[in-house]
Amino acid sequence: MKTRHAHVILLEGRGLEIVRRLWAARRLDCPFLLHGEDCPRQDAERPCLGSVKKAWASACKAAGFPVGRKHGGYTFHHTRNSAATNLRAGGMDEADAMKITGHTTTHVFRHYDIGNVDALRERLTRARTAVAARPSRSKVVPMEGRRSA
Repeated sequence: MKTRHAHVILLEGRGLEIVRRLWAARRLDCPFLLHGEDCPRQDAERPCLGSVKKAWASACKAAGFPVGRKHGGYTFHHTRNSAATNLRAGGMDEADAMKITGHTTTHVFRHYDIGNVDALRERLTRARTAVAARPSRSKVVPMEGRRSA
């Protein structure tokens, strides 16, 4: 929780089913479903369901993905970036997508939303084709008398 404020995560489908099942099996004296190892309610006899970070790392390893920035792998935060892009590419308006991702400013949301990836690729291809089709207007002339360092 970066801002130290709770954020409601909207779920549907299989994700919602999983959370409902885990919520029914949670410790009743704990208001959280998944949290860190430093949970004040953690004890050996009645452990909490576990750490989001550990669950993420285990899932990535099971899928054969590298884990963590140090190893050039995936971090849980990347899912938020992907969600911003996928929600907008799927047609959701910016305000609704921000409610789901938890972004509070449009500036930061737009930083993570790279738009419709397929449309970007198509425009990139068109741009490269247009540049390649243009005749060269300049001539490359070697610079004499310059030494490379």
